[in-house]
Amino acid sequence: MGVRGAVVLVAAALLVGGCSSTVEGHAVGAVEAVGLFDPCSGISDSALRHVGVDPATEERGILGVQIPRFEICSWKGTGISLSVWSTDYSLDEVEANTNNADVTTVSVHGGPAIQFGQRDDDTGRICSVAWTTNQGVLIVRIAPDFGETPVDPCGLAAKSADKLFPELPR
Repeated sequence: MGVRGAVVLVAAALLVGGCSSTVEGHAVGAVEAVGLFDPCSGISDSALRHVGVDPATEERGILGVQIPRFEICSWKGTGISLSVWSTDYSLDEVEANTNNADVTTVSVHGGPAIQFGQRDDDTGRICSVAWTTNQGVLIVRIAPDFGETPVDPCGLAAKSADKLFPELPR
């Protein structure tokens, strides 16, 4: 397995590690979430530019690999990466993910949401906000590019979620 494959497996395990349960029986194929909002096709280029990312840098999944029960799309801006995740996991399941750190209650566009970092992020520069929609949960995640000057990732994640809100499912 190459470095890319290893990174994808580790990232997927960390991101959804707390969103799982033990089920007795035999293994079957990955659970696919049907009807999830697709951020790559559902967010306009003008909205992406409005939050400071380049639509031409779009990447589906994590390093191009799709993760079961998620629709993930990322874009790069000056010094940051913005990702929008759509999942059928509940907000409680996202909050219970043991890789999430410093979970706090916040507001996105006037509604209840949670904000969290990643336990494995020694820099403290990755931050996500998540809230419930009519099809599950949406997560907006900000991460600085390697070697870039630190930004206020949580403030930027909240502002980005508010700016993108008109184009996202309710």
